[in-house]
Amino acid sequence: MPKLNCLTASMLEVGAKYEAELSFSHTEVKQYCVLSGDMNAIHRELGAAQIRFSGARDIIVPGGLIQIGITGLFGTVFPGDGSLGLTFTPERFRKPVYPDEPVFVTLEVVRIRGEIIEVEVVVRDGEQVRIGAAKARILAPDDSYRDWWLAQRV
Repeated sequence: MPKLNCLTASMLEVGAKYEAELSFSHTEVKQYCVLSGDMNAIHRELGAAQIRFSGARDIIVPGGLIQIGITGLFGTVFPGDGSLGLTFTPERFRKPVYPDEPVFVTLEVVRIRGEIIEVEVVVRDGEQVRIGAAKARILAPDDSYRDWWLAQRV
């Protein structure tokens, strides 16, 4: 588990990056499908995945689950606790992601306006080929929240 952060906008600068590796188990895919109501067969049955994606070797990880993993990074490590997601605009994934297959996520600050941080998200596969991207706007925690957060760690 990565070290938790609580970074204010003034602690970040344009070009600041955070990189993480994510993967999702069969159990997490199943839990996501139940919680979200996304019962698309490609997330549950290999045969359906193989019909939809020629050569699929397993069920497909839902794009929404990958998005949740990414937004989880916003609320825990970059910028971290106290952050509020304002927008998340993903592009379509260029190839399927399978359970237990790592994806590598890069978050890069591209603009800061007051406490609002704009982040470019790039998702790469195990060969470091770009398979997806997104843009996000995040309201970073302010100084009073960070002070509270730091006091909780004492």
